[in-house]
Amino acid sequence: MIDGIKIVNLIRTRQNEVFNATLNGNKCILRLTHPMHRERTRIEEELKLLEDLGKAVNYTIRPMAFPSGKFIEEVPYKQTTHYAALFCFIEGTPIDDDLFQYKNANRIGTFLANLHGALSSLKISYNLPVMHGAPMEPQLIHGDFNSSNILVNEKNMTLIDFEDACYSSYEYELANLIYMTLFGLRHNHAMLVDTGYIENFLLGYMQQRKVDLKIVRLKIDERVATLNDWVEDKALAPFAIATSTDEWKNELKNFIKAYNNGLFEQSLAEISPSNSALNPSAN
Repeated sequence: MIDGIKIVNLIRTRQNEVFNATLNGNKCILRLTHPMHRERTRIEEELKLLEDLGKAVNYTIRPMAFPSGKFIEEVPYKQTTHYAALFCFIEGTPIDDDLFQYKNANRIGTFLANLHGALSSLKISYNLPVMHGAPMEPQLIHGDFNSSNILVNEKNMTLIDFEDACYSSYEYELANLIYMTLFGLRHNHAMLVDTGYIENFLLGYMQQRKVDLKIVRLKIDERVATLNDWVEDKALAPFAIATSTDEWKNELKNFIKAYNNGLFEQSLAEISPSNSALNPSAN
């Protein structure tokens, strides 16, 4: 495919095809992106952000140059030219399997707060999208912060997959993670209540940074409404949803219906500003 690159195995296939690989015998990560999913200029800005952020922190994935010296190569794959990007190899596994424990919910909240602090310290403007509904002074966020994008080992957490990085608000980022958690537990929603995951996550975050919980709750509603728009109108949907199977679209529709019917309200009540754990002044 590319001189010096050897594919080891496929590790993820959603919006992108992601592989364990080697470069001249050294472990690395190879990501192939379909041009209909992501424009080259957007990938260039993502890699620039990662390079700058990597100078400030040691817990994000780092881009690598190909033997040509380029950070993006165009390669033939499945009858279409894809954009290839290379990243440093990270020892770790997704946190998903051990997610719903108090220590991890709290730890993830603290991790995200520290990331937002690092992003806010970057005094560089990137040519990245500004999300609809962003505040007057939008904030740089990861854009897809969820458990599947966090790798853990015995010592560290590392954040991967910055391709949805954009300008929005920290409240949106928190809301999106909670939304993703609800979706992940759509068939076992009682676990959210039993573990207190949402409250513990927010506690971890708010011990480091303050956010407006009313806005977080509103943004969750907006996120579900956006998903509904994508499912109902293919022209509005991102590539992964626009090309998904009818079976998967029905799964999305069932989640939207369950949310609108109040299935998750007991868990979402933890976000209320009247929650004394999150807002001691509410006592």
